[in-house]
Amino acid sequence: MRFVTAAVTAVATALTVAAVASADQTTDRTTAAAGPSAAATQISLGTHNSHHGDGSFESFAGVIGWQEVNDPEDRRKLNRRLGGEYATFYPADGPAKAVPISWRTGRFTKVGSGSVRTHGGEAKVTPARYVNWVVLRIHGTGKRFVFVNTHFISGAWSGHPERQARWNRHYQVLKDKVAQLKRSHPGKPIFVAGDFNRRKAMAMPDPLRHVAVRGVSGVPIDQMYAPTNVSHTKVSRLPRWGSDHHAYKMFATF
Repeated sequence: MRFVTAAVTAVATALTVAAVASADQTTDRTTAAAGPSAAATQISLGTHNSHHGDGSFESFAGVIGWQEVNDPEDRRKLNRRLGGEYATFYPADGPAKAVPISWRTGRFTKVGSGSVRTHGGEAKVTPARYVNWVVLRIHGTGKRFVFVNTHFISGAWSGHPERQARWNRHYQVLKDKVAQLKRSHPGKPIFVAGDFNRRKAMAMPDPLRHVAVRGVSGVPIDQMYAPTNVSHTKVSRLPRWGSDHHAYKMFATF
């Protein structure tokens, strides 16, 4: 019976991932067919906390921000799972590699990237935390956008108030970096995603706003932010795929 249940679960997971990937690839083909003169381009963006690499790294969006890809083996697992269809930005600083960003190489080319530390680490409390970003160019249209990924310290708003100073420092660095990216890339859409470890929609530099999750009341700790001057869907909650966090995905058109 265990074998049958496992087989059914594996098939269901494969079908879910295939459906998600197919939807995104269909969008890619439609955009490519329109050619460089197309008035709008649709992209898919996602975020998933892998729970220390326990989750399966699924190809559920065109651009994905990951969290808790902590160890070299986690990163090898990510690379094996995504294969040559994706490239991944791992910053040079060791702890920053825990929040990488992956993108479909058939759709995007990285033209810029960076990483900034938000605060230091402390044994048995937290690793050093980072804000990572990539600047991507869309094939066929040449349009560019910025995708930011991050992971805040846990427990600051749920049992460990002594951690709030670190959380607040992280938040300030994130806002400052988004503002700086706006100045460096004027007119280019900026999207922010990650595990905020706080159930509250946070203020971001204009025109970014929190994007609500379809069918979910309140604000989950895994969050996505998009510009109000860019057309976008609500965020969809996807399976956990072996993690203790759901994956999340949205579409944006610009």
